[in-house]
Amino acid sequence: MSTSENRIDLDEVQSWAREGGTLARQYFNSVTARRKADRSLVTEADELIERMLVERIAARYPDHGIIGEEQTRRANGSEFVWAVDPLDGTASFVAGLPLWGVSLGLLRNGAPYLGVVYMPLPDDCYWAGPSGGAFLNGSPIQVAAPESWDSEDWLSVPSDTHRRYAIEFSGKTRSISCTSASFLYVARGSAIGALVRRSPIWDIAAGLAILHAAGGVAVGLSGQPLDTAALLDGRPTPEPTIVAAPSQVQALREIIRERPAALEPRFQKGCFWLCRGVLGRAQTGSGTWAPQQRQMSAGWPACVHCSCRAIACW
Repeated sequence: MSTSENRIDLDEVQSWAREGGTLARQYFNSVTARRKADRSLVTEADELIERMLVERIAARYPDHGIIGEEQTRRANGSEFVWAVDPLDGTASFVAGLPLWGVSLGLLRNGAPYLGVVYMPLPDDCYWAGPSGGAFLNGSPIQVAAPESWDSEDWLSVPSDTHRRYAIEFSGKTRSISCTSASFLYVARGSAIGALVRRSPIWDIAAGLAILHAAGGVAVGLSGQPLDTAALLDGRPTPEPTIVAAPSQVQALREIIRERPAALEPRFQKGCFWLCRGVLGRAQTGSGTWAPQQRQMSAGWPACVHCSCRAIACW
């Protein structure tokens, strides 16, 4: 029998996030990072915190699934699945920057259900649960929905925005280099909106639950709804995401566009591309085109052109 919603102890989940934050602080400014296969950074702190969180969740909610950034995969078709990012903002953490945190999201039947994010250095704990409302350190928060923007309004944007996007915004842009924080600063009404890079479910699950409870929405840059259930296999969102109050989304979509170069896949030696959008032709690591048999697999990441899940690397 699955766990009912009134048995999810939000106070306990917050205590886990704070415990993770305490562990992270012990490594802050004294940690060595290494590169994972996808070239992102990982530290001993990431791995230690994820192990602790997985142990806590599995002991308390043994019928729940868990998916974590550092390779935890225990979803198994469960009604409830936890999406765990033990150290969201690892690059900032490694660089000695202050904005990073512990993110715990719970999905029910693939939809955001509960979220807790703890940011240790400012000592900020955000949460939202099934009973309603979003909170920062116990105080309710809500998205901002101004009738117009001015020069002091700001957008949270990815750190590679200067290469990948063209943005015509009358206010300011800030890269805070922590995906969940982009959701949180919109949820609390500080940022007008956020542009979020293609992200896996552990980066966004907690932030989405808090954002929704604060009155915000998240949609693809194209305007397509965000299908979180499709991300439970670990693939990233098929396109960048706009995060904002409902009244701000269309205006933000109109001022943000991807640069053409950002749409081109980056190939390493041994990679090839099989995509409906290019009639099944494949680009090899040498940059030449050659016909290839079209192959499809739901386990592959989404194609940057048509989301057909037809990119593979061998």
